[in-house]
This record gives sequence, C-alpha cells and structure tokens, in this order.
Amino acid sequence: MGSVTPLFPAPARRFAPQDLDAGDLRQLEPLFDALRARPLDTLDQLRAWLCDESELLSCIEGEKARRYVQKTRRTDDATARDAYLAMEQQVMPRVKVLADALDKQFLASPAVRTGASGDELAIVVRRRRTQSELFRPQNTELQRQEAELQTQQQAVMGAMTVDFDGRSLTPQQIAPYFEQQDRSVREGAWRALTAARQGRWAEQERIYDRLIALRTEIARNAGFHTYTPYRFLELGRYDYDATTCQQLRDAIAACVVPAVRELDRQRGTRLGQSSLRPWDLEVDPDGAPPLRPFRDEPQLIALCRRLLAAVDPEFATWLDELHRRGLLDLMSRKGKAPGGYQYQYEDDRVPFIFANGVGVHGDVQTLLHESGHAFHSLLCRDLDLQSLRDYPIEIAETASMSMELMGLEHLALVYAPADAQRVRRRHLQKVLRTLTWIASIDAFQHWVYAQPVHTHDQRRTAWLDIWRRFGDGTDWQGIEAARAMLWIRQDHLFSHPFYYIEYGIAQLAALQQWQRYRRDPAQALKHYRQALALGGSKPLPELFAAMDVRFDLSATMLQSLVDDVMRAIAIT
Repeated sequence: MGSVTPLFPAPARRFAPQDLDAGDLRQLEPLFDALRARPLDTLDQLRAWLCDESELLSCIEGEKARRYVQKTRRTDDATARDAYLAMEQQVMPRVKVLADALDKQFLASPAVRTGASGDELAIVVRRRRTQSELFRPQNTELQRQEAELQTQQQAVMGAMTVDFDGRSLTPQQIAPYFEQQDRSVREGAWRALTAARQGRWAEQERIYDRLIALRTEIARNAGFHTYTPYRFLELGRYDYDATTCQQLRDAIAACVVPAVRELDRQRGTRLGQSSLRPWDLEVDPDGAPPLRPFRDEPQLIALCRRLLAAVDPEFATWLDELHRRGLLDLMSRKGKAPGGYQYQYEDDRVPFIFANGVGVHGDVQTLLHESGHAFHSLLCRDLDLQSLRDYPIEIAETASMSMELMGLEHLALVYAPADAQRVRRRHLQKVLRTLTWIASIDAFQHWVYAQPVHTHDQRRTAWLDIWRRFGDGTDWQGIEAARAMLWIRQDHLFSHPFYYIEYGIAQLAALQQWQRYRRDPAQALKHYRQALALGGSKPLPELFAAMDVRFDLSATMLQSLVDDVMRAIAIT
C-alpha cells in the first residue's frame, strides 16, 4: 500500500533550504544577510522579498512552536525544556535583532515611503512600523529572562499533583469530583485542590513579581512610563484602547453580573442550600448523575467529530487529518502543562492541538474551541505572507468560541435528550460566568501594571475589591485566603500578559454568530468561513464585518445578548 497524501501538504520552499535547521544561528544568519543585500526599489522586488522573508521567519516560528509543544507535553523532561530555552535564550534574541534590521530595510523601501504599496500592504506596513518603534536591543536579554520565568512557572504547575480519594491526581483529573452529588465529596476535592495550589503560591508569586518588574523595565526602555500602553501596541490593539476595556468591564458589571447572581440564586434554591459554596458550581442542581461522555482520546475525538460534521462535514475531515498526523494531544497526565492551546507550525502550515481531557463534557467544549482555532489556521494557510496569516487575537477567539456555540446546537446527536438539554444550559450559564471572570482578570492586570511596585497584601486587597464588583454569589466564609488568591489560577497572567479582554470581545461576536447560526446555519457558516479565510489581512472591524457581526462593545449590545442567552437557558 502506498503512502497517504497529506491533506495539507507543506508549501514548497524557494528561499530557505529544505534541510534548514532553524534552531542553528550559523545557518540562519547567512539567510538574513542575503535578504539585507537585496534591493527593494520596486514594488515587484518588495513583494518577492516579503515572500522569501516570510518563508524564513515561518521556519523559525515552526521550530520554536515544536520545541514549545514538546516542553509543555513533558514539563519534567529536561531535554525538551533545555531545547526550548535554547531557542528562547540563544536563537530568538539574535533573530529579533536581525528582524529589526529587516523592518528598517522594509520601511525604507521607496515603494513603502512613497505609498506605492497602497492598500495591498497597508496591514503589513502598520505592523512593521509598530515593531520597529517598539524594538530596543537591550530588551532582548530581558525577554529571554521573561521566557525562562514563564517556563519555570509551567514546570511548577505541571509538577503539581493532588492527593485525594486514595490517588495522586493532576488538577484536571480532580475536576470530575466537583460534579458528584455528594456535597462532602465535592468539598473534600475542592479543599484538597486548594491545598495543593496553596503550596505553590509563594513560588508563583515570586515568579510573578519578577515578571512584573521585567515587563515594566522593557516598556520603560522603549519610552513608556508603564507596561500597559507598550503591551497594547505590541499586541496590535489598533482598534480599541484601555478606555474601551474599561467601558466593556463597566458593561459586564451592569449587564452580566446581575444575571450570573440570579442564576446562582436559582442554583442555590434547586440545590436546597441557603448559600452556595465554591464546590457547588459544577454539580447538576436537579440531582442528575455526572455525565461522563468518553474515557480516552479516541472516544473524545469520535464524539467531537460527530458535532463538527453536523456543523460542516469538511471540518470533521480536517480533524481526522490532524489525528492521523499526530497533531493532537488531548488527555491529562502527570508532568503535562495545564490548560489547552492550538499552536501553528508555520513552516508546514498545520496546527497542533493540546488539551487536558479527563472525561467530562467540558473537555468536549475545549476540543471544539481549539478546533475552531485550528480550522482558522487552515482556512487562511494559503495566504503568502506569515504576517497576513497572523490574525488578531480577537478574531481568533471569535473563531473558537463560535465553534463551541455552533457545536452546542447539535448535542442531541451525541447525548440523550435530557443530557443534551442540561449540557446546553450549563454551557450558556458558563458563557455568562466567564464574562465576569474576564472582566476581573482584565481589571486586575490594569491595576498591577499601573502600580508595578506593590506588596503582596496590596495585590490581594486590589483583587478582592475587583472580586466584590464582578464575583459571583458564592459564600467564602472560612476560606477567605483562597478567594484572595483566585487570580493566580489564570495562566495568562504569567504567559500572555494582557491577553484576556480579547475573550470578552470575541464572546460578544461569537454570541452574534450563534444568533445567526440558529436562524440560518448555511449563511452563518458561509460568513464564518469567509472571515477566517482572510487571516489578518484586514483590520479587526472589517474581519468582524466579513463574519456579518458587529464590532460593538456597548452595554446596549451586551444587554441584548445577555437577554438572548437568559431566554435560551430558560427554555432549555
């Protein structure tokens, strides 16, 4: 039998050697030199140069991605860790210097300076001007230290286990206990997990302190008083600012928090509890037993495949291809980093999906979510330039959250009717609860970087003030210390600073997509695919418009979406 032809073949190379070791500076530097030596006097020269540069940078990003994936799959593997750190500490600092020289060469091109590149390269020009303006050679060493601290934090969390029920469990593996009807079991699991986390608070806070100091120094080296405006530019937030984030947080406080607290009140009544405790939020309030829809990775893939096929048969085929090529790692195990992600191997233009499944329905939603990211990458893989395939985070999260909601409409294909109803209701409730958490984490980050020199007590006090505004209706009596440290659970604070409000912006767009999908699935899917195929080639509002949703973060828009979700919960 012959070999199977890949559904997504790697693009042919014309500049970077096929056998290039993109982790070896001795092989990379001559290629950067060759680009630097080429004239960029005409638009045709500029286009060809951009394609070759993109090919080289894609090779480097692909190598970095593979090393990151291996490090997170085995946080206890010193070889994988050292390989990733070598990339971050030895290769990337030099690459950033070499790439800055290319930015300056590009911006000095007559085709750019005279505006001859026009709308064709407007997005590329804007991004590269920002990169050039932010770049400081002295920051490469600080960014190397930042990457090392982030790796330390992942190792700390990857090594964490919870002793409970006679077993040594990962934090993800203890999650099913929170769905048990026996309240004492839920409480015991919660206290065991919290104790395990508490044992790592001091080390995590030390890492976070150092990250705050490093990031503040990086920003000041670039001419900013605080890290916040620097990071907003670095993230490419051209279409909104810190004031917009505040407006969205205010809208969440006004529109979402009352809805969540009402849902919590109803949950307490159905559970027969005068007050909800943190271990009461995942159990079915009507006494239904926990749902365990799969036992292993093949069953999880098969289940999600049916949901994806109902949304678009081609999506199911794409998931099959990722599985066939070993681009999925979906189950929790000791030594594995927490969380889930999709990471694009830019040289081959295929995505890798990482998750921590333990057999609960939330894992199904996670795979739908990460599949949305993966299909986004696949839909725009044919764009020539890496910079155009690098889409804004907000549209990326819209792709993933929309996939979750579209998949939600087909649960009856994989669950009994009663189970499908309760899963759908529970997910919609989580959509609202997550918006309040997004507002909390965003507000916390703005506080942290506005006054980077602060004590741990001041940080806890600031968090508690934020929690009082956005928190749910749970009772924390006797466990106040855990409430004061809830923020530390959010890995983004360590690994992706300020990357969180995007989830809120995207959720508003995804809820609009969900509304359209319920009315006209074919048309909604058509716009969804069209928007994702644009990658990052258009400004964010235009990408939203291509999906036929509005870039509208107002309280009016949010309230209409909350009302729609609450109606759907009530009738489910």
